[in-house]
Amino acid sequence: MKVTIEFNLPDQQERFDNFMNGDKWRYIVRELDEYMRETIKYNNEDMSLAQLKAVQDVRDMLVEYMEQENLRLHA
Repeated sequence: MKVTIEFNLPDQQERFDNFMNGDKWRYIVRELDEYMRETIKYNNEDMSLAQLKAVQDVRDMLVEYMEQENLRLHA
């Protein structure tokens, strides 16, 4: 299957840039998610319970937003 996507440049430059950089965004979010997971699991930085809870809350929010948009970090 082939797909052709067209953009009207320069009017749609921002949309084009977002489309072209999707893999980069996914990589960054995946790295942040992994950092939060490791921080919560291993507490390498000796964070307080309140700090760990805050990291867990952010990670939960990330997962919730991805689910709402049917996005997956790990294919």
